[in-house]
Amino acid sequence: MSRLERHPESALKLFAEMSDREHAIFEAGICLASILHQLIGLPVKADEEFLENLVEVAQRSFSLQPFRADVRIKILKDRLKISKSYGYGVISPESLDVRVEVRYGEARAVGRLRYVDELDYPLMYVEEVNP
Repeated sequence: MSRLERHPESALKLFAEMSDREHAIFEAGICLASILHQLIGLPVKADEEFLENLVEVAQRSFSLQPFRADVRIKILKDRLKISKSYGYGVISPESLDVRVEVRYGEARAVGRLRYVDELDYPLMYVEEVNP
């Protein structure tokens, strides 16, 4: 987790007056959007070791962003469309299941990104927030 508890005073003047809770939710949204837009289209193969290594690197990388307490990324192998001719496919919104935990000051927010079949959409939402 980042050593920063809050943005430095010089950065806070760029934000509207926000509570720790609002900052935590905002940061969770930023993290989810970054993950979605960075990983979509990335070439992959449906090999367990390859996917585990990719997930580990991605989780470590996205955890570097400020206020990230935990980043969990799953690539759903059964939702990957792998070309039989070429032996690889790409990450799609349907193949991602992401959970991020952000701590900002006194607040904690958990955001989720997962494909919701009923909506036919990769939904980002706040799963939990406190205080």
